[in-house]
Amino acid sequence: MSHTTQKILIVDHSTALIDRIFDLLNESSILDLRVSTSFSLSDAKEKLGDTDFALVIARVPKAKQSLCHDLIELHSPNPVLILLDDPDGSDVFSALRVGASDVFDVVDVTRHSQAFLDAVERLMGWARTLEENRFYREELEQSLSELKADQQAAYHIQRNMMPAETIEICGIKAEHQITPSLYLSGDFVDVVPVDDQRMVFYLADVSGHGASSALVTVLLKNMTQSLVRDYRDVSPDELPSLGDVLQRINTELLETGVGKHLSMFLGAIDRNSGLLHYAVGGHHPMPLLTDTRGTRYLEGRGMPVGLFEQPIYDERSIELESSFQITLFSDGILEVLPQKDILSREEYVRAVVDNLRGSSPEKLKASLTASYSGEAPDDIAIMTVVGW
Repeated sequence: MSHTTQKILIVDHSTALIDRIFDLLNESSILDLRVSTSFSLSDAKEKLGDTDFALVIARVPKAKQSLCHDLIELHSPNPVLILLDDPDGSDVFSALRVGASDVFDVVDVTRHSQAFLDAVERLMGWARTLEENRFYREELEQSLSELKADQQAAYHIQRNMMPAETIEICGIKAEHQITPSLYLSGDFVDVVPVDDQRMVFYLADVSGHGASSALVTVLLKNMTQSLVRDYRDVSPDELPSLGDVLQRINTELLETGVGKHLSMFLGAIDRNSGLLHYAVGGHHPMPLLTDTRGTRYLEGRGMPVGLFEQPIYDERSIELESSFQITLFSDGILEVLPQKDILSREEYVRAVVDNLRGSSPEKLKASLTASYSGEAPDDIAIMTVVGW
């Protein structure tokens, strides 16, 4: 904040008192000071409406002490020093009660000039602090406004990167719902067709949440688009290893130096072979597979992506029935469940998914969070992949 000239308004019908105060101010150590005068309280009110003053020094006659409140209110929150003629205790109390910053007997301006100047300097410092606070508040409000605009833009970019909430490809219906704990989400999903018989899907959960985590989802989208291009360029028997894909994402994420890692379940379905290929990068809870044999967690484990230089990722393939449902969650869902331990929470999730098989992510979330009130502590992502 640049240093600005401070303005004082002196109000009195007597030029003698105004001159005395003016001389004292000239002798003081107060720098960059500009003094204005008014010879009546009504004229002072007009000037306060047109000009910002740091301090008002006003002599208020006993007969017009009712105007004291109006003057103070008009100049609020900046300080007002009231001068009174031969005041008694009740006069001083009345002035302080209506908001005077300090009160002096008129004769003390001369008799105790140093005390008067000390009071003026203290009130000028108070006024400068108020001015600085207003300046910083305006700067903060401007910054918050710009941040809000940036977040809104980032929100729309992130939403536009995601697939439609319901998409049908390769004879498979995929749906998802993401509930961010903040304005932006660190959870991300994608469903991408490779050709008319093959598709790739994943759910990723970036560490933390908010803008920095959302930024990583942009990087992830670009990385997985490269994966899909690789899939389209080769025959089914030459598909790249999904574990190798996670290795590549891990390397690129480390190279960015953003200090973020993620958990990820990456899957690929081939309708010709009826196989689900998948790789696990620290994802928890594991996806649930529902078919004629019931609802059960897929097996597998692996290390987080973007945390270790040489991680190990579990890659598996299983045969799917002609009709199936794969249900994926981010770990945010476990944090809103009433059960005390992880195993009980996982079993509760499995039971709900089994009971509501075929239901949308929205209905699953409503059922799982029915007993939870308040804001979710973490992002919650749910995705279902249904074949028929």
